[in-house]
Amino acid sequence: MKILFTILFLLSFNLCLRAQTIDETAAIKYFELVDSLKKGKPLTQDTWTTFLGLEGNRLYIENQGFNSSYLEKYRKEMEIVYMPQNDSILQSKLKNRQNHFLTYVINQYKANEPELRKYLVELSNGKDNYLKAMYDNAYLMLPKGMQKKSPDAKLYIISIENDGIAHRGNIVLTHWLAYNYDKAKYGAVSGHELHHLLRKPKQYNVEEKDKGLLTILNKILNEGGPDLIDKKSSLSASFPEELQFGAYFLSTGEKALPKLDAAIKEIATGQKVYSGGDMNQLIGSSGHIPGFYMADVIERNGLKSKLIKNIHDPFQFFYLYNKAAKKDKANPFVFSDATMSYLKKVESEAKRKRSTSANKS
Repeated sequence: MKILFTILFLLSFNLCLRAQTIDETAAIKYFELVDSLKKGKPLTQDTWTTFLGLEGNRLYIENQGFNSSYLEKYRKEMEIVYMPQNDSILQSKLKNRQNHFLTYVINQYKANEPELRKYLVELSNGKDNYLKAMYDNAYLMLPKGMQKKSPDAKLYIISIENDGIAHRGNIVLTHWLAYNYDKAKYGAVSGHELHHLLRKPKQYNVEEKDKGLLTILNKILNEGGPDLIDKKSSLSASFPEELQFGAYFLSTGEKALPKLDAAIKEIATGQKVYSGGDMNQLIGSSGHIPGFYMADVIERNGLKSKLIKNIHDPFQFFYLYNKAAKKDKANPFVFSDATMSYLKKVESEAKRKRSTSANKS
C-alpha cells in the first residue's frame, strides 16, 4: 500500500510538472536580434516593439515600470554594444562603468554569450529537472501545509536586465541572473520566486494608522524568508559584482534596523503616521533590506525551523529576530522594548478584531 501511494504521488508530481511551462522564447529571440546587430544592422522600431511585446519581456517591463524613454535607451545601447561600427564608443563607455551601467549590463550578455547560449540549450533540454529543482528549493522555506504546486504559473527566461520577479502569478528570470545563480545553486533563484507564489500570508486587519507599518512588515518577511534560499550563494567574491545581492542586503540591512526601530516608536507615540510608501523609502527596497539580514541572524542562531513554521506571520518574524539577536555573539541590533511592545499591541488588537468578527458571523 505504501509503495502504491508513493507511485501515485510521483505520478501526480510529474503530471503537474508537465503542466508547468518554461518559456524561453524571449531569450531565443534576443540572440536572433544579436545576430543581426553583429552584422551591423540597427534594430528597427518595429522589430524592437515586437520583441518587447513577447510575454516574458512584457511582464518584466510592467513589473519594473520601465517607461518608453528607458526602453528606447536600451535599444540604442544594444546597438552600441553589438554593432561592430560602434566598438570605439563601447570601449570608451566600459571604462566608466558607474556612469554607463546599462552598457555594462548589456555587455555582460555579449562577453558571456557562448555560456549563455549553452545554458539556454541545457535548460530547454532539461525542463522537468529544472522545475523539480525549483520546487525543491522553494519548499526549503515552506511548512508542509504550503508545499503545494502552482501548475498555472509559467517561468519565463528573458535576456534583458539582471533581476528576477514573481508577477501576476508567473515568474520571470533574466538570463544573466539565472545562469549565474544556477551555477552556484541549481534552481535556487527560481525557487525564491516560486516561494512568493506558494506562501500564504496571514491576514491582519489593523487600524488605519498601522496599515503602512503592516505593509512593510509583510514586505520584509516576504523577501527575507526566501532570501535564505538563494542569496547566500551570491556571497562568493567570484560572483559577478552586479549580482552580489547577498552581501549588499546584509550590509545595508544592518544599517536599516535603527531607522525602522525609530519609525515604529514614532508610530507608537503618535508623533508621525507612516504610509506604505513612507516605509518603503525608509528601508529603500522591496523588503530584502533588512529582510535578508534579519533572516540570516535568525538562521545562525538556530531558529530557522521556527521561521519556516511561521513563514506566514510578519509579527513572528520580528519576535524571532529579536530573540536571535539577543543571544547572537556578533551583537546585532536589537529592537527596543517600546517597538516590540507596540508590535505586540497591534497584533493583539488585530486578533481581537478577527475574533469579534468571527463571533458575529
